[in-house]
Amino acid sequence: MNNYRMSFLAVLFTLTFCSIAYGQEKEVECRTYDSLLAAIKEGKTASYEKTAYIPEFSLIEKSKIVVAPQDAEGKGFYVQVQIKDLVKGDNENAYDNKSIIGLIVFGCKNMNEDYKKLINTSFSFLAENTDDVMECAMQGLTDNIDSKYSINGTFVKAYKELCFGESPKPLPVKKPAVYLYPAKTMSVEVKVKVNGKLTITEPLYENGWYVTVAPDGLIDNRYDYLFYEAELNKVELPAEGWVVAFKELEKWFDEYLPQMGLNKKEKDQFKEYWLKDLRKENYYEIRLLDDKFLSENMDLIVSPKPETILRLNFYFKPVSVKSELIAPIIKKVERKGFTVIEWGGINEDDLSTLP
Repeated sequence: MNNYRMSFLAVLFTLTFCSIAYGQEKEVECRTYDSLLAAIKEGKTASYEKTAYIPEFSLIEKSKIVVAPQDAEGKGFYVQVQIKDLVKGDNENAYDNKSIIGLIVFGCKNMNEDYKKLINTSFSFLAENTDDVMECAMQGLTDNIDSKYSINGTFVKAYKELCFGESPKPLPVKKPAVYLYPAKTMSVEVKVKVNGKLTITEPLYENGWYVTVAPDGLIDNRYDYLFYEAELNKVELPAEGWVVAFKELEKWFDEYLPQMGLNKKEKDQFKEYWLKDLRKENYYEIRLLDDKFLSENMDLIVSPKPETILRLNFYFKPVSVKSELIAPIIKKVERKGFTVIEWGGINEDDLSTLP
């Protein structure tokens, strides 16, 4: 009876200080730190909004923290924090005295004039335990959190630019693999023109690749594909895309890559690379870079001109809470004559982490 009563009281406590946010899957909105802790200990995705004061800059900070416990197969808690607003103000005693970003921006000489650059930015990390989750929620980005975890997100980029004067870093494009399938054994010239620079190539790229290719795709009797990596000066993302649970990625690749036009060997080699590169996160937003962006920023020039060309370069963004995207219509390419196939991608996880 006592155990039943304690369980009932725990549930009542959570319901009293947390409410269901129907706009997001299984998220409860909590109004106290204790109720946030209770909710995530019960395995629920929960959020907490706070208004705090940053005395050094006389700023009122409004923020939201969302915590998503991992499923039973894994460990840890995905923590995502949004800086919703920063406004000049006083009356310090009316607000929480522990802000999210107060410690990390302490001493930043540009904060007084350019603090608005941090509004509507966010960061995330994978916490090992509830102590670290609550430390972040209650005290913000402390030295312990910063040194212990890899902090990612738009806040990181904005913070670096604001406080250290760092310009945006080039965007690494990983593992574009170019397959060539001529109708007969022939010499082929391939050039890549990037808005940025090539960083890795195999075989060696000088003013281009000049190779001999067999109908089965074997290049110079040695390579399955031409390989390069690059750093781009910009990226433009389509609005459409897919949201896929991390544990469903392999299944998604098996289902969708053939629909898009990859054969079994190409699909398997794609999976071999990307399933290792993408870190564990609740979900991934997956977007397909469009042909216009590719031609302007990663132009692929092949001679003789192929009759069929398919370029699948994806943008992978890890997210802790499921979002909604409209899935694009897939148009499978029919292979005719000399065919060129390319796959590659950008992992947003590589773009920005706190120093």
